Amino acid sequence: MNIKWLRLMGAAALMAACGDGTSKPPARPEFRVGGTITGLAGNLTLHLNGAESLTQGQDGPFSFETPVADQRTYEVTLSAPPTEQECTLQGATGKVNGADVDSVRVTCAQRTYSLGGTVAGLNGTLLLRLEGGETLPVTASGPFSFQTRLPQGGAYAVTVATQPRGHRCAVTGGSGSVSGNVTGITVRCTPWFDLSSFQSATVVIGQSDFTSALPNQDETPGPNTLDSPWGNPVFAGGMLYVSDLGSNRVLGFNGVPSQNGASAAFVLGQPDFTTTTARAGRSGLSSPESNSSDGTRLAVADKSNNRVLLYNSLPSTNAAEPHLVVGQPDFETSTAECTARSLQIPEGVSLSDEKLVVADTYNHRVLIWKSLPTSNGAAADLVLGQVSFTTCAGNDADGDGTNDGAATASTLFFPGDVWTDGTRLLVADTSNNRVLLWNQFPTTNGQPADVVLGQPSFATRAAATTAAGMSNPYNVNSTGQQIFVADFRNSRVTIWNQFPTTHGAAADVVLGQQDFNSSSQVDPSTGRPSARSLNQPSGILLAAPQVVVTDYGNNRLLVFESR
Repeated sequence: MNIKWLRLMGAAALMAACGDGTSKPPARPEFRVGGTITGLAGNLTLHLNGAESLTQGQDGPFSFETPVADQRTYEVTLSAPPTEQECTLQGATGKVNGADVDSVRVTCAQRTYSLGGTVAGLNGTLLLRLEGGETLPVTASGPFSFQTRLPQGGAYAVTVATQPRGHRCAVTGGSGSVSGNVTGITVRCTPWFDLSSFQSATVVIGQSDFTSALPNQDETPGPNTLDSPWGNPVFAGGMLYVSDLGSNRVLGFNGVPSQNGASAAFVLGQPDFTTTTARAGRSGLSSPESNSSDGTRLAVADKSNNRVLLYNSLPSTNAAEPHLVVGQPDFETSTAECTARSLQIPEGVSLSDEKLVVADTYNHRVLIWKSLPTSNGAAADLVLGQVSFTTCAGNDADGDGTNDGAATASTLFFPGDVWTDGTRLLVADTSNNRVLLWNQFPTTNGQPADVVLGQPSFATRAAATTAAGMSNPYNVNSTGQQIFVADFRNSRVTIWNQFPTTHGAAADVVLGQQDFNSSSQVDPSTGRPSARSLNQPSGILLAAPQVVVTDYGNNRLLVFESR
């Protein structure tokens, strides 16, 4: 018998005994997937593994028709939730494990929207209140958002619960009805100083204590001494700039000092802290007075050099040199003249909104550059106090070159300082014993002022020691809401808590005196300088929450704190 044939027959018999090999394994058991819906107000559609869709219209249990095999995964998703509802899933994914799944949870709730906006100008901590809800602390400018969310149609009202120290914040778009996420609430903060009359300063600069008053502390000039400081200090870029007139320099401090007798970090106008010689040239100063900054640049009124120096970046090192000079054709010239390009003893300067404004004191005028000069000796665009750029007599309304003997709304007599925010203008008209206010920035030569402070009318100019009077106001500063005046001969700083609209409005607060009818140069209770007395103040810095006053007669600066 053929052995190969026998083998084939044996294999066939074995296959017959074992079957034909085409039988299927037993099917896995199948189970249904479902769960429970709560909070539904309308219809929603659920999906199982991207296949079956199930639409539900009420709370309660649900179950998909399509079963899922044991040990297979499942995924439930949802779409088309009811309008103004937000629905979430829990237990929506998993693996079938020998039983129906009933653990999928669908929770629906009314749709809510966020409430927020933007804060600008903040320095400190601001508390915002959502009426009927939360109070939100905000510590920096930028976007903010409440945790509380509101449904469509819900009314909201956002107010300031607590103002930051030294500021006043106003809310715009703070109320309405929700129709989506609210992002347009705007909070704008501006410096606001809550001061009390005859308030004590907290820090003294230039002296070691509040009772000392000698120039340079009766020692060699140094980084911690002052000799006849004058004009408005500047705080910009974290640095404090102080004009030390008697030492022909500007001192630069790293921040507003918090300790008495602090030392400056650098000096301008001198090669070191002990040299005090008056000098011209690019690196020199001669009796510098007020300073001003727009936050990135610095202007210095270099009085006895008959010029204003412009630094295109904030100086921070000894003897840093300016980039431009105004009032002279170059850094070596210091001639006093009466033209659109010249100055004579400029004592005040304001740098704001790309404009440069200078109190050209001995030319009895204010010069205005409508855009910042880009070359030395640039001509001014406008003149106030005079009918033209070539007339320079005081109180000369008709422009004939002689003093008329009377003041008007368009004349000046030794103006000492200027302030502008680019829209309004204030001028300390020193020898007319008044401050002039233009409600709109001037556009024509000799344009008359709108309001006068310190006098009952534009025609009067007598000195007075009252809440409404002044005596040689040398310097002025403003937050845009409040007005501060260094009332030199009355040895005080007077404060108006709003811009007056009528002539001769009375001040609200006085620093340096116990009342508006006093003009003592010392503290009446001790007969000496104190933390609350002033002696011929000549400058004001508003660096919220601090007010810094240049106390010329006491050779110091006083730092007052807003509440």
